[in-house]
Amino acid sequence: MLTLGVGMLMLIAGIAYGIALVSGRLNTVDLLRDRNQRIVSQQVERTRLQFDPVRQHVEALRDRLQGGKLDFNYIGRLTDYIVATLDGLPQIDAVAFVRQNLVATRAVRYPWGIETAHESIAKYPGTAARMRALRQALDRRREAVPLRSDAAIWGDLIWSPEIAQPMINVSAPVQMNGEFVGEVVAVVSLGTLSRSLEPDSSDDQSVSFILYDDRFVLAHPTLTNHEYHLSPEQPLPTVAEIHDPVLQRIWDGRIDVPLARAMLGNDAAHIVEAEGQRWIFVYRRLTSYGEKPWLVGRYFPFEEIQTEVNRLQIAGAVGIVSLLLSLLIAWRLAHLIRRPLLQLSAAATRLRNLDFDAPPLERARLRELDDAAQAFNAANAALHWFGNYVPRKLVSRLMREGEDAINISKHREVTVIFTDLVGFTAMSEQLSAQETADLLNEHFALVTACIEAEGGIVDKFIGDAVMAMWGALKRDDDHAVRACRAVRAIGAALVADNAHRQMRGRPLLRMRVGIHSGPVVIGNIGAPGRINYTVVGDTVNSAQRLEQLGHDHLGEAEQFIALASAETVEAARLDPPPRRVGLLPVKGRAAPIAVYCLDRRP
Repeated sequence: MLTLGVGMLMLIAGIAYGIALVSGRLNTVDLLRDRNQRIVSQQVERTRLQFDPVRQHVEALRDRLQGGKLDFNYIGRLTDYIVATLDGLPQIDAVAFVRQNLVATRAVRYPWGIETAHESIAKYPGTAARMRALRQALDRRREAVPLRSDAAIWGDLIWSPEIAQPMINVSAPVQMNGEFVGEVVAVVSLGTLSRSLEPDSSDDQSVSFILYDDRFVLAHPTLTNHEYHLSPEQPLPTVAEIHDPVLQRIWDGRIDVPLARAMLGNDAAHIVEAEGQRWIFVYRRLTSYGEKPWLVGRYFPFEEIQTEVNRLQIAGAVGIVSLLLSLLIAWRLAHLIRRPLLQLSAAATRLRNLDFDAPPLERARLRELDDAAQAFNAANAALHWFGNYVPRKLVSRLMREGEDAINISKHREVTVIFTDLVGFTAMSEQLSAQETADLLNEHFALVTACIEAEGGIVDKFIGDAVMAMWGALKRDDDHAVRACRAVRAIGAALVADNAHRQMRGRPLLRMRVGIHSGPVVIGNIGAPGRINYTVVGDTVNSAQRLEQLGHDHLGEAEQFIALASAETVEAARLDPPPRRVGLLPVKGRAAPIAVYCLDRRP
């Protein structure tokens, strides 16, 4: 968390530093980008101003013909209107109305003036096919977009043999009573478009261009002063043929400079390698002038932003190095704190699990952590002695069960056992106080191990007797089975221990066990300041009485006897069933109870 916290602070500081640095460093770049984008926008606007009025005049002539304001059968009036259109739009080279029978009324601009004609153009290559294609396109557009089915159409390039140049054409279908009767068409040469792209004298390294279908050069400054072998089959030079080695590499010389691309801030931009240096292309696509898109663009040297890119890279590298160094220092400091904290956490976990036997915590370098470790060692030492007087397993389970398990008394079905050593009082008279304590400690360790191995809880030690229970803390359908297994294990352990005692010349121990299952009340029992978490009820008393009954049924040669009630035998579903002793009277109960001998070992 310390590493993360310091890292986040450094990251925030780095971001703030980076924003300030980049904002200042990119001012020049923004100006360059805005200038070139503005030039592209101006070129796009110039292109639209040159071609959109042509389309508008074609549609206006078509509207007059369709509306009856101009009758195409009156050749003179139609010719005058077409000539007026040429006078008003100097960029138009020719305007014509072509009838369905391929008779055209037209006006063409030449260097010496405007010439008009009214004649059949059926002999022109491709004219009939063009008319058929126009009708088909009109039908398709009428079905797809009925309200705009009569909009002007930008067509493919037309080759002009007179000027040996391609020309752009736009046509509008003319309909009378829903029937196609002809088209109005206008053509514009590309010479004026290329002349509008002449390089700026103040920036002779930047070049503007217009591409047709990304493969052909529609407009470029070199088109006006270089000879290209063009033909009707190829009216435009390809990108590879243009006299511009940088433009030739526009698509096949791309390289990726992420920082520079981010600084350009435009998806329609990329960088190429040409003529031993890098160039930046910025461009915009126009889809308004035919099926093939136009690409209006500009390129300029990468050096114009290279310095700023280098500065930004250096600043970014310095920021990253500073961040890494800060994180490294924070990690080292966190490592010094982390080890004692982990040790303290592990010790707290052991303390929660009532494990007081772990070695003390080591001294820490940081004073606060060292004080916490020493305080914890002192608390652990005190609790170590306290834990010897508290049933650890009981406390551990109560902690897992939560506060409600401690504070709320409950009714529950349990199995309780009482164990007692036979003749221990007489035996202890022959032993010293320490020998008596050692004997009891060894015996209780043996009995407790068997009880806890089956999930039981030792409730208390009463002299040489042990009281234990199963199913007290949480509901357990197998509490009787577990108790019976534990009792048999105690009997087996007692016999084995007696064998060792006999070899060492010590007196043998004999034991009685009483087992009973039934309802009890479990909870905190006692006075304020001194309570026990225990069980009370007739079930407890009955288990103790059964243990006492063993006095009358334990033979002189027997070392162990366990008497169980019928309730326990039925709950445990023992197979084979134990030997029935009979109906025996029990002190404190009016009716006798069925008693079984759970196990008998010689």
